[in-house]
Amino acid sequence: MVKKFICKALVFLLLNSLLLTGVLYFFSGRNRHIRMPNWETESNLLAMGRNENFGLALLGTSRGRVLSRDGNHRMLEEILGRKAINLSKGGGGGLMPAELHLSYFYHRGNRADQVIYLVDPWVFFSPINNENNDFFLRDEPFELFILAKLIADRYPLDRIASYLQMIGVKDWAAISRYAAPGLTEGSLQKIDAQKIAQAREHYLSKYAPDGFERYSGYVDRINDLVARNGGRIVYVMLPMLIPDFPGMAQVDEKLRQVAAQHAHVSYYNLAESMHDTRYFYDHMHFNKTGIAHFARNCLYPVLNGEQPNLK
Repeated sequence: MVKKFICKALVFLLLNSLLLTGVLYFFSGRNRHIRMPNWETESNLLAMGRNENFGLALLGTSRGRVLSRDGNHRMLEEILGRKAINLSKGGGGGLMPAELHLSYFYHRGNRADQVIYLVDPWVFFSPINNENNDFFLRDEPFELFILAKLIADRYPLDRIASYLQMIGVKDWAAISRYAAPGLTEGSLQKIDAQKIAQAREHYLSKYAPDGFERYSGYVDRINDLVARNGGRIVYVMLPMLIPDFPGMAQVDEKLRQVAAQHAHVSYYNLAESMHDTRYFYDHMHFNKTGIAHFARNCLYPVLNGEQPNLK
């Protein structure tokens, strides 16, 4: 009797699992026909096609995303002389989101000659930038591949549930539009020591020092992804107006090690470079002048096998 009950329960679970998978498969990829340029959307999937070749793919947080906002993406491609896709995510998308988006990029048959990861040190320590980040899929259409990866990488149930809600979105142009256009046209007037101190305390409040071991492993996963797909990857520690940032030395050491161990990996620490306020619109993000300067004097030489020359 018990055996019969267990068998029926297992059959019931199997049938329901198959039914649920079928429903999710039906909804997966329904929005692949929607294509928007990087400068009109915060979404990666809506800017991503299939079997496309890029000279450059960018990874990072909002500090990388600004390179595409406000039409800056077209300026970036013109300066670099190559087609680029920006997979950076605003809202502090860290190493886990970066690995997920790059995985899907390759899953769709796309290729990039070079990947540049624009590094912020805090993403190596904080869950809010990684599995607890609730921004990096808010503007992304539903794909079964991504759902499966969220489950496999043990993202929290609330992250998985919020991604499932994307099935019901219809107006993708509205939901994925950058909410504060024009910011990169501005300029930081002065470095405010009080705001710098507040930013430092904010990031420290999000820190989980023991998270470094967990999150730094995603560097190796990203490197393996790039190698399997025939590309090269360069890590660039972005200029930091916050001096002696906690954890910087650990991140620097990790990236130096992987660059020394792998021929397809390079690393440049530019944290102490480019501190002129005319290059920023706030204490963290480049403005249009800063983006152009960074593209010409860092990204362009790096992509051509030369040393960056930021001042």
